[in-house]
Amino acid sequence: MSLRVLIVEDEFFIALDLQDQVEELGHAVTGVAHDIESCKSAARAQAPDLALMDLRLANGASGIEASRWLYEDLGVRCIFISGNLDDATREALSVVEPLAFIGKPILQHQLERELSKYLRAIGETG
Repeated sequence: MSLRVLIVEDEFFIALDLQDQVEELGHAVTGVAHDIESCKSAARAQAPDLALMDLRLANGASGIEASRWLYEDLGVRCIFISGNLDDATREALSVVEPLAFIGKPILQHQLERELSKYLRAIGETG
């Protein structure tokens, strides 16, 4: 089974690398967004199973706010990626039931592990 993954990352080369990694792992990228509005647009156009969400987005936007919208409006949960995943940030994100946290730089084996965990979890409940 493959996943439909939305990438929400404002740094072009990181987003491109994530897209390559997701596709190499056999999953589909439904869209690449750089801020909240492009996240909403991409998610509405093609519903993802999950999102890879950076905490700091373009135009001063917050990945926390984007993840709340995904969670509350579409029921989509996120794997958060950031260079700063301190306890206060993790606590603030608890309301959106994060699937995982991955620090930057993102290594493919970390991404593969978290996507596999999610696949197993939905396989057990679906």
